Amino acid sequence: MLHENGINKTQRLVGYVLSILASLGIMGSGFIKFFPDTEIHLLLEKLNLAEHAVVIGLIEIGVVILYWIPKTCNIGFFLFCSYCGGIIVGELILGDVPLPGLATGAMVYIGTLLRKPSLLG
Repeated sequence: MLHENGINKTQRLVGYVLSILASLGIMGSGFIKFFPDTEIHLLLEKLNLAEHAVVIGLIEIGVVILYWIPKTCNIGFFLFCSYCGGIIVGELILGDVPLPGLATGAMVYIGTLLRKPSLLG
């Protein structure tokens, strides 16, 4: 189930909005990696990962799909959070402030925990 019973409507709505925004961002990032000569490919070249762009895009799309399938949403959540950690590391290696990675990670984490508070333990 994508959300637990017993949470209020506002909590569920905010959780879904945050989760959907993060998912759309990563899905878009995944799909754009299939098209060469984009700004993303220039960044991947700086990280020496340009030749792996399609694989990275498939991983991004796969993580989001797992996140939204009810039977795999928990593992999808942990993979999504882990992937956001990789985004942050990449941004730090490039010398950038990792705001996009931190924002995406926060949206996934907060959005999911609003919908599924039992994941905290």
